[in-house]
Amino acid sequence: MNWQEIREIHKKTTAGAKEGIAFRYFSRPVASFLLYFLKNGKVTPNQITILSLAFGVAGSFAHVFMLDWSGLVIGAALFMLAHMLDALDGQLARLRKAGSIIGMHFDFFIDGVKAFLMYGALSVRLYQQALHPGTGHWILGDASTSASPLWFLRPLLERAGAGGILLIAVLGMIALATGVACTDFIKKKEWKEAFPPAPGARAPGAGWSPVALLEKFGKFVVDYPSYILILCLLNRVDLYLLGYTAVVILYAGRTLLAIMIKLWRVNPYQKSG
Repeated sequence: MNWQEIREIHKKTTAGAKEGIAFRYFSRPVASFLLYFLKNGKVTPNQITILSLAFGVAGSFAHVFMLDWSGLVIGAALFMLAHMLDALDGQLARLRKAGSIIGMHFDFFIDGVKAFLMYGALSVRLYQQALHPGTGHWILGDASTSASPLWFLRPLLERAGAGGILLIAVLGMIALATGVACTDFIKKKEWKEAFPPAPGARAPGAGWSPVALLEKFGKFVVDYPSYILILCLLNRVDLYLLGYTAVVILYAGRTLLAIMIKLWRVNPYQKSG
């Protein structure tokens, strides 16, 4: 095995990449190692993308149907493997110079599906555990005490019971779908041409202002692989449900409002020039 070549492959296929902690310290290095063995094979980037979805589906089944602690960890490990394969498909495409626009969009599409799978599976898991306190981690039983991270939701949980978790999950799903749709919309070429960024405008999360720090924290929360395995090992994915839901609601609300404000000011009947 030529470690120097593996290092060169890693450097070549990750140059200039902007990514989260999990990508940088887990997914990219492991993907580069596997890339060494796949570089001359017949496996295509799209096949790896599809395989990553299969691992995500398997992780969801583990979370939903294996309600003990081992199911939680197995599901998280499968999602981590799916995340690693998400890095591998792009690196393989860059190494072979076989990237395409449709392949890039397919990759983004599968990423969105896996985000829904992770959120939905853990929401269903927590709902089932709320209905059946004897399985896994019971988060409603001590909701009335400050020992529970859900104590501040006590009024909702006392009124709705397990349905309170279901309500949070539904709101999160709506916000996640809205956020994904908003992101796809503002990435369109026509939108960027109609509303180019102001000169000197900084990218979201740049700098160290309170708003930038909040955006950095939000990016960390939605980058689930950076911490989900730790929460699964600690059996505290209820924290993921609350944190992720709050962040996607804030993002979807802010982005949708910004889109509507800009379009409200535009006169579609006014001819340019």
